Amino acid sequence: MFEMREHQSDALEAITNSTVSKGRVVIPTGGGKTMVEAYALRDIINQDLKNIHLVLAPRITLVNQLINEYRHFIGQNYLAVAFHSARMEPDYTKIRWSETSTTNPNVVQEEYARAQRMGKDLVIFSTYASCHKLIGIEFDSLIADESQYCVSENYFNAVDMIQADKKLFFTATEKHTASESGRGLNNTTAFGDVLYQVAPQTLIDKGYIVPPRLHVMSGEAKSESYTVIDECIQIAKKQAELTASMPVTKILFAMKGTEDVKNITENMNVVKAAMPGFRVFTIVSNTKYGAQVDGQKIPRGNFLKELRECDNALIFHYDILSEGIDIDGITGVAILRNMNHAKLLQTIGRSVRVYKANPSKKTQAWVSVVTINGNDETADNLARTIKTIREGGFEVNIESVEFTDNDGFGIADPDSIDPVVGPTDKKRGNATLERVLHEIEMSDYWANFNSMSSEVQADRMEF
Repeated sequence: MFEMREHQSDALEAITNSTVSKGRVVIPTGGGKTMVEAYALRDIINQDLKNIHLVLAPRITLVNQLINEYRHFIGQNYLAVAFHSARMEPDYTKIRWSETSTTNPNVVQEEYARAQRMGKDLVIFSTYASCHKLIGIEFDSLIADESQYCVSENYFNAVDMIQADKKLFFTATEKHTASESGRGLNNTTAFGDVLYQVAPQTLIDKGYIVPPRLHVMSGEAKSESYTVIDECIQIAKKQAELTASMPVTKILFAMKGTEDVKNITENMNVVKAAMPGFRVFTIVSNTKYGAQVDGQKIPRGNFLKELRECDNALIFHYDILSEGIDIDGITGVAILRNMNHAKLLQTIGRSVRVYKANPSKKTQAWVSVVTINGNDETADNLARTIKTIREGGFEVNIESVEFTDNDGFGIADPDSIDPVVGPTDKKRGNATLERVLHEIEMSDYWANFNSMSSEVQADRMEF
């Protein structure tokens, strides 16, 4: 039995005491929702009835992680089936499973019969992409991890059509729609009411997660020499300086696309020369590139193991590691592309976990955003990041932002990282940041203004 934190116990109690068939649980990233999920399933399994249960997650990587974590938390008192196709992530065909792995519903029925003969429950761990094949099976319970995926047009109907006596939806980032009958998680007919929710600041105050802190790096670039490789190197150098007091530095880069990740792989010598002492991890779904460490392709299971065990790492991906993956020691993220609200919060959430080896060493998680030449595209990315951090329940103000100006983006030669442009005008970079913060604050002001009484509005207008 693992000791639960107060908010986890409260969440489990809320689930246990609920009599409804559907409900939602909202716990910030790093708050330990997986333990709550596992214990909720444990309590259902420990009933005398021997039944069949379904656990859903968005990606094969996360499904496999949940299989291991559930076993870790609640033991062996059930049989498990990994129900997904590895076609999009072929490296997983090399992984040996202790559980049955299939995409054939008939195999599920065979495993259920075997579980019944053994006097055990059967738990199916499936991706959202494969779960439509399970429609028609009558489940005792359904647990949807990263349930913001349930609102996707591709998955909403399938999840809704799956039969289960109890459906529980877990997420750190709920997606709502204006209409409560739409595909948002606020559709209580499909997803039920919120059974439990805890704010990020509550977990920060208790020392369970650390606050994100914004790092804005402003620079200039010459179009003929600017490369994403140089941009990533400069961010890595700055974050390494900011985390110098940490025993480890692991930076997760949210790249603009898979081509940028491949670009890193193809220029590994440049990155390694610039960041000695760092291992470089790249991962894409493309079969040619797959998961690589320092330019060498390895099975994805080994990829995550190597990443967890190394000290210093630069991790490049487009979308695969955005959600759910628990990697100890992530000290910061770099946001190089615009993302939707939930995806951005989930990405930032990869870094807010405490440093398990020595929690006192990690007091904040760095979120790096680049502004180049003060242009609108990078300013928009900065604005989106600030707004998302605030809407996620974290504080961001100009006094707490770490501002650095870069020596210059752009490299003269693929085998060199010598800058070819001069220093940034720091005043211009600060002006961009101040303008973005001002626009967000004014937007919030007028949004609140419209909800005020006419008397208060008149008083504000006179002021």
